[in-house]
Amino acid sequence: MQSNYRCFELTKFIVGRGSIEYLKQIKASRAAVIHGGRSLPESLKTRIIEILSESGTECRFIAKILNEPFFEDIYEVLDVMEEYKPDLLIAIGGGAVMDTAKGIHLFYEHPELALEDALKPYQLPALGATAKMVAIPTTSGTGSETTSAAVFTERKTNRKHLMLADELIPHYAILDADLTDSLPSKIVAHTGMDALTHAMEASVSVAASAMVTTMAISSALDIFENLEASADESSSGDLKKTAREACHVAASLAGVSITNSCAGLAHGFDQPGPWFGLPHGLVCGLLLPYTTAFTGVHPSYVKLAKRLGYKSSSDKELCQMLVDHIIAFNETVGIPRSFSEAGIDEGEYLMKINDFAALAVEAIATKLSPRVPTLDEARDLYKQVFYGENPIVSGPLIMEILL
Repeated sequence: MQSNYRCFELTKFIVGRGSIEYLKQIKASRAAVIHGGRSLPESLKTRIIEILSESGTECRFIAKILNEPFFEDIYEVLDVMEEYKPDLLIAIGGGAVMDTAKGIHLFYEHPELALEDALKPYQLPALGATAKMVAIPTTSGTGSETTSAAVFTERKTNRKHLMLADELIPHYAILDADLTDSLPSKIVAHTGMDALTHAMEASVSVAASAMVTTMAISSALDIFENLEASADESSSGDLKKTAREACHVAASLAGVSITNSCAGLAHGFDQPGPWFGLPHGLVCGLLLPYTTAFTGVHPSYVKLAKRLGYKSSSDKELCQMLVDHIIAFNETVGIPRSFSEAGIDEGEYLMKINDFAALAVEAIATKLSPRVPTLDEARDLYKQVFYGENPIVSGPLIMEILL
């Protein structure tokens, strides 16, 4: 008999501007820092060293991640980890940094683990006996500081692979919005759309509990209400700082939501992203109105539409209003309407559609969506997204969310 309950996994959050100071409260002898080269100025490096030194913790910056995570990024650092033997691992940067740090943490503590075994869902050994991990996001999108997942790209094929287990959830997540204030607006928009997609997809996942649904819908609303001001180059002062902090928190809560359920169709269909070198958040935002319409009428979409202020006696009309709202919202924050508008070559895209569709229908995120497309439906959806055809809500009413 299938159980009707879910566990809820959560990192320890430290929240608020200036919260990076919490590092001094984590007792450790040696801290190894993995960071993003474009988002970590020398002044912040100096501050981290000073904070750690106050508690007597030695600090070494051991890896700079400048790209999407590749498996090679893990192995290149393991010798340094073994020589230094840190008991604290700090990941500071965007999602690529967090995911790479999770992989490094895993193989540092379990060097005997084969890569193929690391890719088996929910079968990883425990972490934390040798080192604790602290995640400090400098972008507001992936939620990787809270999630049980790490995504890596195979360099030769550009195919994505997933490490998935609760053991990968960092022990601490420090949400210091001060670290987001200097982000360019384009990055804010792209990462924000990734977070919005997490929230909306978690809210309809067949693995979602009532707690996940509540958190996911709340996160989506906060992003809808704040991302425009957060990404607006002309906004400044307290308005922008407030909006960025709201998006920073919402992105992490969206990450918690997918950790306790799953991402959905837009993530399952993000096959063109790595192939054509498009930012993940841009692709998620671009796909979101189409995958939302394909999913069809759902209680979470109805609730979200109502909370956005839409009114109708028809649930299908409310869901269509939500799809149209996403389209308009995308335009406001600079997300293209189609892959064609994003500059992808038509011939190359059409040649790859069969490959993209085959990978999409096999993705875990696709299989845990409320409506799972067939191979033919996946091909049709990819064509619709390339040409920017109007996404129309269809499909039967889903009467209940699995608990």
